[in-house]
Amino acid sequence: MVTCVLGAGGGLTPVAEACSGPACSDREVQIPMTANAEVPANVPALVIVPAIFRNMDEGSVHLRTAEGFELAADITQGAHGSAVVVPAAPLVPGAGYRLEGSNPCPLGEETVAATFTASEPLPLPATPGVLEAGPVQQGKVTVVGGASCSVDTQGSSLRLRFTPSPELVPFLPWVHWTVEVDGEPWATAPHGALGPTGELIPSIRLQYTRDLLWLYTVCEVTPGTQPPMNMGLAPGRHVATLRPVIEHLAVPLPLLEVPFELTCPEKPADPIPSPDGESCSQTGGGLTALGLLATLQLWRRRSRGVRPT
Repeated sequence: MVTCVLGAGGGLTPVAEACSGPACSDREVQIPMTANAEVPANVPALVIVPAIFRNMDEGSVHLRTAEGFELAADITQGAHGSAVVVPAAPLVPGAGYRLEGSNPCPLGEETVAATFTASEPLPLPATPGVLEAGPVQQGKVTVVGGASCSVDTQGSSLRLRFTPSPELVPFLPWVHWTVEVDGEPWATAPHGALGPTGELIPSIRLQYTRDLLWLYTVCEVTPGTQPPMNMGLAPGRHVATLRPVIEHLAVPLPLLEVPFELTCPEKPADPIPSPDGESCSQTGGGLTALGLLATLQLWRRRSRGVRPT
């Protein structure tokens, strides 16, 4: 069983820390695992992911048998400060194991650990799945910033839809993720961040300033409010790239790309002022084009001192 999981009150961004104060305990350390705590015997690497802004001490990480005997493994630091564990010998199907390491947070148990059973080897994934751009939504966009750590703006947004391939699903706990837009980094998520249907798990959403699969542009900031930390993407056409990575996979997974477009509503044109200083329009009971022309001709004749006959 997993004895230490990622808590719902995950580590906060610098802005959120300034508002709420840092919270770091053993509950925020993640040892990615399948729901039934079975690990394919041929998994390229195991990982322990610390709370955000922390790093695992590789020297404190150990892979043991269920009986407590330590096994040889290559342990290095990976993405998001994680400890990456590559067993020197393949895991034995049906055997029990324990992965443990020192808690990098000041609160909670000194050691975090997970026990698991090795299952039969599975085909290693060669394709990640399908990436699509969801429908564009226009309206309120809440982004990081301001004294309350979030700012409501008006903008345009969409959610990327990722459907993992069946061959990737058993290895999802050991995949970390990056989304790029037009070749530039947009958002990241640690190992185990996406579930079997491609959804981002809620606890990850609480830790990062940007939701991995959410893209947005800010069109308008409410006058008098503090602007957000980032205005998002520029309105227009873009290409999103999803980059999945399994640590130490011999053949890296291919990237997925999808084009999308975010737009801002066109602002209405300023009304045309009339000679009397009143605005006029061709709709809603205003002047028609012919009426406007007649009024302008009358005004010009008056300005020249010509009286109508």
